[in-house]
Amino acid sequence: MQGQEGVPWTDKRIVFVSGKGGVGKSLVAAGLARELARSGRKTLLAEIGETSYYQDFWDLPRVGHEPTPTDEGFDLALWSGETSLREYVLFYLKMERLYSLFFENKVMRALVNVAPGLSEIAILGKVTSGVRHVGPPMKYDTIVVDSYATGHMLALLQAPRGMREAIGFGPMGHHSRDIDAMLRNEKLCAYVIVTLLEELPVSETLEFRLALEKEMGVIADVVANKVITPPVSRDELALIAESNASGLGEFASYLKAVELRQEKHLDQLSRSGVALKKIPLVFSADPKILVEKAGEALRLT
Repeated sequence: MQGQEGVPWTDKRIVFVSGKGGVGKSLVAAGLARELARSGRKTLLAEIGETSYYQDFWDLPRVGHEPTPTDEGFDLALWSGETSLREYVLFYLKMERLYSLFFENKVMRALVNVAPGLSEIAILGKVTSGVRHVGPPMKYDTIVVDSYATGHMLALLQAPRGMREAIGFGPMGHHSRDIDAMLRNEKLCAYVIVTLLEELPVSETLEFRLALEKEMGVIADVVANKVITPPVSRDELALIAESNASGLGEFASYLKAVELRQEKHLDQLSRSGVALKKIPLVFSADPKILVEKAGEALRLT
């Protein structure tokens, strides 16, 4: 898939995936990671936050800060603000005891937890560390980031600029400037917004996409998830809907209404200049099948 700049995801070092809660962004992120790995890229799927969605999704014993391989061909990790900050500080201090002394006492932990933007800076610092050549070496060609939902995601991306403006000197100011520059570099980073073809998700997608363009100067691609494609034409649906067949007519009426609603929202996205991919609704509870089908719909070659 290509955005308006015409640069495919395979050329990116970092791909952020976001979307309104409940639209399936984690599944899309996993499908995209699978396809990037399939295309020959050494790929990491990085969740951000305190708990792992994929641990239950794939019934894994544990997902932690250090990447672990998956059966899908890519590695998986969970990066929180605390673990990312810990790794960053230990990389420079080199001594566990010094870290424990300064960051694991009650006063410092309380300050770290309330410091505005520090957790976000730590996470984004980890995500961009390979591109910036800061911290432990990153062996991946591409990192797919299963990011926060749209509202929190915008605050995450704005954190480096806020820190840069608040602290214009020293290591924190320097790193914040570098992180902010990386996030705005469309040759390095891509942004994917996942939506359902429904009123609220599409409206939030367009608002978030506009905010990214206005605040960050980047153009996001959009993935429509759970798209229903009736197996018959619209005229055939109308004929079935008008029939007296018990249950079948009602189901055909429902499909016809869904198709019209989807068409409305697809037109809305198209008129906004969105580069769009569609993932069909898959009737399966098997994680492997779900990721495979999502990946096929996002096929890069």
